[in-house]
Amino acid sequence: MCALVLVFGACGNSSKKKFSPEEPSSTMNDAQRREAIEAKRAELSIDPVAMMTSNDVKLSVLPPVASGDITEELSEFIGVKMLEIIASNGIGGLNNVPGFALAAKIHQNEKKTTGTAPQKMIASYTLSYQVINLVTGDVYATASQQISGAGDSFEQATRIAIKSIKNSQSIQQMLQAGSQKIIDWFNNNLASFKSQVDAACGHGDYALALSLIESVPEKATQAFAYAQGRHNEILNKFLMQIAANELNAMRQAITEANGAFSKDVYAHLGLIPQSSPQYSKAQEILSNYEAAVEKSNQDKASKEELEAQRKHEIELANIETERLKAIYQAQATERAINQHLPQKDYVERGFWSKLGVRIINGIDKITGL
Repeated sequence: MCALVLVFGACGNSSKKKFSPEEPSSTMNDAQRREAIEAKRAELSIDPVAMMTSNDVKLSVLPPVASGDITEELSEFIGVKMLEIIASNGIGGLNNVPGFALAAKIHQNEKKTTGTAPQKMIASYTLSYQVINLVTGDVYATASQQISGAGDSFEQATRIAIKSIKNSQSIQQMLQAGSQKIIDWFNNNLASFKSQVDAACGHGDYALALSLIESVPEKATQAFAYAQGRHNEILNKFLMQIAANELNAMRQAITEANGAFSKDVYAHLGLIPQSSPQYSKAQEILSNYEAAVEKSNQDKASKEELEAQRKHEIELANIETERLKAIYQAQATERAINQHLPQKDYVERGFWSKLGVRIINGIDKITGL
């Protein structure tokens, strides 16, 4: 349903280029560059494009709160593993889904050392999962999973245990049951859903409204038709709302580009709608920027090579534009989650402040822990 061009990429720190192909060179043509981008996307066990654009059921993920041996880094990693699991079950979302979530809590079962040499540390845990309605607090399905690991330290043992999280049959059954309950909710509560969207728009929270309508599964036919009918209107209001911020961010990206073509410049431009007062200024800034880059690099590369580099960065900018949009939506989702989560059940809910952004930024950690 999203009207933006969707190619998803590396998240967070701009120095990371998890999805980026090799630096542009005169030996790569446009087709080869596109192929390289797709190859980098294929390296991950999560396809973020599918996660963002799926018209099936979508969920946010709420990993266990950091506590004891479960550090914030490990909690985020559990969140990424949870994203991997829902993706493998045909479920979308990158923590920008305000209505429904897969939540997990972790309980330590055992922490011991082996009695024989070489001595090893063993840590075992139970992960308990719930598919929940974030607004009503209703639990739609549950499952649990035993994980364990052995290492030279308890920290290493815990890390190994968490890396062993798998997409088990009981989790598959839980997600299937939860998905049907979510579809049923949309089918039976269209008026309530419309009220949620209207309330978000009434408060000027168009990022939240956009997240709501982009999370409707296609099988919930009436709600999906309603969401499609309002999508362009709400998307445009969202983009108009952030246009001034994105123009300033575009200026900053040009400064940081230091005389080179940069995907970040084009990414921020992609969030400035043509109907906004900022668009003509953005085009003027872009024209001056491109002319300056070409002038400063004219002794280093031919016009053809510079044009190829510019096109390459624009390809990557489509990736970055969608990431930036997802962060706005994740921040709105976090506000909604913190408002609705029952205090008695989630006493540490403050930990989830900005969690959506951290999860989006942590996708690359799945291969690095």
